[in-house]
Amino acid sequence: MGKKAVLFLMIFLSLIGISYADEEDLIKAEILEIEEYSSEGIPKTKVKARILEGEYKGKIVNIEYIPIEYSSNNYKLVKGTKILIKLDFHESGGVKARIINISREDHLKILGMIFLASVILFGGIKGILSVASLGITGIIIVKIMIPMILDGHSPMLVAVVSTVIIILISFVLISGFTRKSLVAILGTVGGTITAGILAKIFTDLCAITGFGSEEVNVLIRHMDVVIDYRGLYLSGVLIGAIGVVMDVSMSITSMIFELKAKNPNIGFGGLVESGLKVGRDIMATMVNTLVLAYVGGAMPVILVLYFMNLPFNSLVSTEILATEIIRSLCGSVGLILTIPFTSIIAGMMVPDKKYIKRRYRYRK
Repeated sequence: MGKKAVLFLMIFLSLIGISYADEEDLIKAEILEIEEYSSEGIPKTKVKARILEGEYKGKIVNIEYIPIEYSSNNYKLVKGTKILIKLDFHESGGVKARIINISREDHLKILGMIFLASVILFGGIKGILSVASLGITGIIIVKIMIPMILDGHSPMLVAVVSTVIIILISFVLISGFTRKSLVAILGTVGGTITAGILAKIFTDLCAITGFGSEEVNVLIRHMDVVIDYRGLYLSGVLIGAIGVVMDVSMSITSMIFELKAKNPNIGFGGLVESGLKVGRDIMATMVNTLVLAYVGGAMPVILVLYFMNLPFNSLVSTEILATEIIRSLCGSVGLILTIPFTSIIAGMMVPDKKYIKRRYRYRK
């Protein structure tokens, strides 16, 4: 187990060092001096920066930066800030630099290392394996799921296959291929697929087009590919539901297996009843967790719709809000149905009394 944990930790650490490749003409630079002034009532900033990489490493460039209020191009620049710049070369031989973005890579790496250290410190081997599982999940999404969608494959089908693979790898990696992990896998797959089927039905009933978000509009404007945007939305529902459904399934499975180990005489009905009782307590908090996660991500949308002062029926009929409602409620139903799925499967697959007694004698 120790060697496997170290191997996956090394894999994850190597992933942290991988950054998205910048465009060829984007260069990292560090701000040395800042001078703010106003020209014709327009606030502007003179920036002196030193290039940190590439052919012009060490060269000092002067940049005129015009912040645009209430936009993503309104950076708070201070001395020492790392920025991404673009160099424009003139026929006369001169060079002009423009600020394209803030370089956030270093700060995000630090945050990632804090996260990694926290998980390892409090989770030990299990924490290391959970982080490795998270890294593999990211690889599946970025290297398999997204390229297949861009190649024209059905987003829904790709999401279903990817989801099953993620569930299998996560549980096997963290718990090994045991009877307990198999029960959790089956319960999770059942709940997640239920959420997907329900989302598909109500996406069709509500005539969701998949073009309601600004991100989709960006895809349409800037990508020369044909994508099933309704399927893309549905794939997001599946991916969004995995986390909480896995948590619920494993919690109930562990409880039922432990209950059987402590009381070998308890039967199938008692195990299922106990699973349902514990599941109700878990459901009360997990449903809130799932819905609030979606609401938190949609807060700007909710504020916009609130200020539009639309009547309730018009409000919920807007596609941008309807998609969030479908996403959160279908995910919640999948979570809820995971409880009976897992309880029944665990009740049937938990080791019987004779097996537990033999195992107990062997340990002694």
